[in-house]
Amino acid sequence: MSPRGDRLAQAIPAERSILVDTSVVLAYVAGGEPASELATQLFDAFTATGRNPTAVSAVTVAEILVRPFRAGAASVSMAEGFLRHFGDMRLIDVTYAVAREAARIRAETDLAMPDALIAASAALGHVEILVTNDRSWTDRLESAVPDLVVVVLSDLRR
Repeated sequence: MSPRGDRLAQAIPAERSILVDTSVVLAYVAGGEPASELATQLFDAFTATGRNPTAVSAVTVAEILVRPFRAGAASVSMAEGFLRHFGDMRLIDVTYAVAREAARIRAETDLAMPDALIAASAALGHVEILVTNDRSWTDRLESAVPDLVVVVLSDLRR
């Protein structure tokens, strides 16, 4: 395992539940991004093997499917295959409770609504760790969702 991989394994202990933000899914699917190596380890070594129970928000599903819908049916099929069948990834729906929690988080942190919905999905979805590539989430969510650990992949690349 690379030093970066060691840092990822330390930041996300085995069996801790995670919610993966859109930026991390895109880094994995697209490849070639600075966070792609760690995103690949996260999905291939942690999620696919069952090491860490993994969830995504319905907001991430919507964000991930935009480009494939622009590209055509084959791209949509590939993206949906990943989203529906990769490991045991669980989907957290945007319920009234999640929407309400997102409004509270947005009011307190001024996160954009899609980001607040993802954070609320993690907060109410029985998830211990939120994995993102957005460094600004750490400080903003610290007081709004104190029980949620935020792991930023770009911070582990150093």
